[in-house]
Amino acid sequence: MRGMAQTPSLISTVSAYLTTTGKHRSGHQALARWAKAQPELRRFALIGDLACKCRDASPNEQDRLLLALISVADSDHLAQLTAVACLSRKLAAVTAGWRRAGASATDLQALEADLVSEAWSAVANAAACLAAGQPLPTRLGLVLVDSARHAVRASRRRELRSAGREVHLDNLDGFACAPERPPSERLAAEIAAAVRAGRISAKAAAPVFLTRVAGLSPEEAAKRLGMSSAVLRATRSRAERRLVA
Repeated sequence: MRGMAQTPSLISTVSAYLTTTGKHRSGHQALARWAKAQPELRRFALIGDLACKCRDASPNEQDRLLLALISVADSDHLAQLTAVACLSRKLAAVTAGWRRAGASATDLQALEADLVSEAWSAVANAAACLAAGQPLPTRLGLVLVDSARHAVRASRRRELRSAGREVHLDNLDGFACAPERPPSERLAAEIAAAVRAGRISAKAAAPVFLTRVAGLSPEEAAKRLGMSSAVLRATRSRAERRLVA
């Protein structure tokens, strides 16, 4: 799905794709298969018509159509994508909220791609639950969109926390060495001073900073720096000796 994010609106691209696919033989066959299992879908001649009707329907009718679609969507990607298109108006409202909140055009493209991807995952999960005999919630459309929105927000929070750990050692000015400061801040200040004095390079000090200051495990730090855990520990040991020299 991310590959489609270069278009101005991924949500409208999904709807356009379904309109085109629905006119092909494979689209007619898919809709006939769904309608055989779910009589609610028999009144539609094309997948695109189904997606548009569901998108613009009242909440109750939309939920009925979504339930019928999700009932045939387990392992059926086209049915899942049709359900996503049915949610396009609600998904667009979410992205409009992000736009009003000040998200840039570039960021909106990434957010929209994540939102559509998470909505697809939510639909697939709902189909799997229904196939396993588990009931789905009422207000199904709202629940699916809320699930996708919360998943995007949680992913962004994780990214921000991760970015917060990636402090460049060359930019650690401003840390004071006062004894009352936490040990991690005092160590960060000592690393910054050593880098500025030329006693150690920022690259050589990175294992110390990531594990002793940022709190990453040796395994996490090693993965980030592209080395094995054993190499990281050896590199960190040499760097610590230089820092206390």
